[in-house]
Amino acid sequence: MATSGVKVTGLKELAEFMKQLPEKLQKNVMRGALRAGAKVLEAEAKRGAAVDDGDLRESIRISTRNQKGVVTASVKTDDFKAHWIEFGTAAHWISVAAKDTPTRKTRRGEEKVGLKTLNKMMAKGSLQIGGQFVGASVLHPGIRARPFMRPALDNKGQEAIVAAGNYMKARLATKHGLDTSGVAVEAEQ
Repeated sequence: MATSGVKVTGLKELAEFMKQLPEKLQKNVMRGALRAGAKVLEAEAKRGAAVDDGDLRESIRISTRNQKGVVTASVKTDDFKAHWIEFGTAAHWISVAAKDTPTRKTRRGEEKVGLKTLNKMMAKGSLQIGGQFVGASVLHPGIRARPFMRPALDNKGQEAIVAAGNYMKARLATKHGLDTSGVAVEAEQ
């Protein structure tokens, strides 16, 4: 992401003022600013997450943390299929794990059920796609990539920087008495 399209003036004055604030306050201001910028990216990622059931869209969220004096913000998802949707997958085989293959009792003891019998049984341990039993293994054709996180950063990165800067400017002006008239954060066209 190139930030050349963002123009910020008055940073020297802002940096001097931030140095005068207690460390805890600096971190709180930064955490809020990063969250404000991340909200822009979160909204764009949710808009770009084109998945039918909406689970992926609902799982996108923001987190912030302060570790060893470094404040960070993340836009992330805990949906297990997000990586596959973002980057796509190649064709691959899917098989029932050996431990999950059904067994049956015979005269010789317990034996694993063969593929032919498994398909006849249409029972526990057989792969099911779209309500159809397909057997113990199947060739998945793969899926094309449908990125939603990277385009969010590419499309709204500058806007996120501007949102973070404006948050800092507003918070320092209203809660801490900084004259922010000399600080300007704007995206260049």
